[in-house]
Amino acid sequence: MLQAINDKAKGWLGIVIVALIALPFALWGIQSYVGGGSEQYVAKINDIEISKREFEYTLSMQRQKLQQQFGGKLPFDDVVLKKRVLDQMVNRAALDSAAQDAGYRISDAQLSENIKTIFTRDGKFDRDFLNQVLQSRGMTVSQMEAQLRNDMLISQVMDSLSNTSFITDDEARRMAELEHQQRKISTLVFSLDHFSSGIEITEDEIKAAYESDASRYMLPEKVRVEYVELTSDALTADIQIDEQAIAAMYDDYVATISKKEQRKARHILLKTDKKDEATVRNLLDDIKNQLAAGASFEDMASKHSQDTGSAKQGGDLGWVEAGQMVKPFEDTLYALNEGEVSDVVESEYGLHLIKLEKIQAEPVESLQQKRAELEKMYQQEVISNKFYELSESMATTAYENADSLAMVSEVMGISPKTTDYFTRNSGAGIAGNDKVREIAFSKLVLEDKANSDVIEISPEHVLVLRLLERKAASLQPLEAVRASIEQNLRLKKSHENTLAAAGEAKEIINAGQSTVAEQAGKGVTLDKHEMLTRKDTGKVDPTILDAAFSMSLPEAGKVVAKDVAMYSGDVALVILEEVRVPDQITQDQIEQVKSQLKQELANREFLIALTSIKDKANLKINSKAFQ
Repeated sequence: MLQAINDKAKGWLGIVIVALIALPFALWGIQSYVGGGSEQYVAKINDIEISKREFEYTLSMQRQKLQQQFGGKLPFDDVVLKKRVLDQMVNRAALDSAAQDAGYRISDAQLSENIKTIFTRDGKFDRDFLNQVLQSRGMTVSQMEAQLRNDMLISQVMDSLSNTSFITDDEARRMAELEHQQRKISTLVFSLDHFSSGIEITEDEIKAAYESDASRYMLPEKVRVEYVELTSDALTADIQIDEQAIAAMYDDYVATISKKEQRKARHILLKTDKKDEATVRNLLDDIKNQLAAGASFEDMASKHSQDTGSAKQGGDLGWVEAGQMVKPFEDTLYALNEGEVSDVVESEYGLHLIKLEKIQAEPVESLQQKRAELEKMYQQEVISNKFYELSESMATTAYENADSLAMVSEVMGISPKTTDYFTRNSGAGIAGNDKVREIAFSKLVLEDKANSDVIEISPEHVLVLRLLERKAASLQPLEAVRASIEQNLRLKKSHENTLAAAGEAKEIINAGQSTVAEQAGKGVTLDKHEMLTRKDTGKVDPTILDAAFSMSLPEAGKVVAKDVAMYSGDVALVILEEVRVPDQITQDQIEQVKSQLKQELANREFLIALTSIKDKANLKINSKAFQ
């Protein structure tokens, strides 16, 4: 998706750009933004609407993608996800609008070539692959073309917005010198454990921390719900095989195989009009007689055929499938046997002689061989239809009897289940699903105490729930959190002591009143390092390395110290002793830095341009629909 954008967007800023507009779908994502008409929109930018249906579909796909990546849980709150998805869709729509206003266009030839490139396998356009993707995404060819054309337009806009960056050799050389600079450092590591000894926490301090930060010790609001769920697996036992349906499915299978048959053909084409048709027919009859007498079809086609695309190849049309040729030509071709030459055939292009050279077809399996597969397909189709009908019935019954699940249970013939208590952010069993928790804490369920709408856990699993019990958020008693408070206070004081010790040593070293070695001792470890580059993360902690290359240069004969808090809680004092600039920068190094800088500048220009486009656009967010 948007490969041109991806190719241009390198580095951290490039990642930001892709995140601003890219949506995670296997093809091009949602359908075209244009449309919707009377449908409620979530956002509108100029004349382009983002419908509620498109937003919810995109949100669902994004949520599923993230859950797959993070083991079934979202890495952030669902509210944040909604905002991110809407921002992405608005940014794409803004670029689409800018492309239209600027007169960018994608020709049919460009579009066709791009489609061929995407769906080419082993050097050949794969129509089956195209159909599989369309079917899996529930898209028509026209919808696919519209979205791909949109992506190509956005790529054009990016090119125009970010191709003006210019970097001089001097700028690149200075950056390359910084990039390849070396620094010699020593480190004094002040141990948190050492400086935590002897710390005492008083009862007054514990009580003060408990009272001043009470929100930290609150037990979150909890609910318990009952629910009626429907799964497609539960419907399998009731399915009876319909023999007539199996027979019809087998006939469809045979017809499909026949359509996939490929035929290798050659032809001789002579163009004509009504005045000379008889003459052309006589010439083709004469050619056919020569072929019957042993003449080479390939030679005759090269000599006589007026099809410029195939004449030089002896009339070779390659492998032809049903639906690729005009009907009179195809009907004749599929009536021939291997090696046979047709009589004269008339089409809209002229008069033809056709030779069928080879037939390549997939073998047709017997009904007995296909039966198990067809029965499974039949069951899946029946289950899918039944599941849809029951889901609709569940939704209607739950809505019309909003004050109880009893009628839903009776109509569905399914007993309700109950959950344990769960919070907005976590739960067990069915409450482990983010969507279930979100609906359980919605106004409809929590405040109005009504049945929920149907919740789709997956395409084969839905449920309706209602509130059973609700426990408000409450402050935990002091005794329950005393140990945690005491530990936090001890850690805080330990860190303060460690920072103070490191700070004192830093002042002494920077003032030249002590050597680095003199500051080492109990609880303080000295490490010396040779010359380091920015890439030496394997030799020294990255936090220390970053600090070393962010420090100001020391004066001649002196050192500079800087304290750095480590993830472990220890404090490192980084002492910069020497800076070495490379003696020579190669032209390759300059060109590499120039390329990186140009990409970063181009990406920044794009971000600025995107912001400007949105600022000038007429953007409306329908907050009610967005929620």
